[in-house]
Amino acid sequence: EDRRSTPLEESYRLQAEGDYVGAQAAMREAVESTSRSYFPRLRLAYLQLLSADYAAAAESYRLAALMEPNAVEPLLGQQQCLVALERWEQAEAVGKDLWAKDPRNYLGMSRLAWTQRCRRDFKSAAESYRRVLALYPGDVDMRLGLGFSLMGTGKKSEAATTFREVLAMVPGHKDAE
Repeated sequence: EDRRSTPLEESYRLQAEGDYVGAQAAMREAVESTSRSYFPRLRLAYLQLLSADYAAAAESYRLAALMEPNAVEPLLGQQQCLVALERWEQAEAVGKDLWAKDPRNYLGMSRLAWTQRCRRDFKSAAESYRRVLALYPGDVDMRLGLGFSLMGTGKKSEAATTFREVLAMVPGHKDAE
């Protein structure tokens, strides 16, 4: 029996072949035929992300998040795209939404801290880095981010202590010296 593959099946086949543009076209067809369905929209966003079409992916993730208001996964995708686009204010807003929904989510929390640091909101960044470090005290990158954020707030002594902590964890770490 010969049957035509569904747009979803076709998208997976094309993705496996490395044809992300074709896979997106198939998923757009799936989205149009099931416009109220969450997963096709999420999958389209993911394929756009794989193609580095961050603006389109951010919008598709945003639309998916509207369909499932309690979901964390579309916010993580949207946040990743906004960070890639260096849209710091939007990325921070999504990061705060993520934090409210899932305050222990490592990716959401660490990206929020990075976003705040990029916005030069060093006080908020330091608070966010501290929240991550409360859960992941061995995370050298988050400790380093805290040190740089403390420097940005003018707390040089506290920053120096933080950099010494990094050096105790990774002797000779070039960014902490």
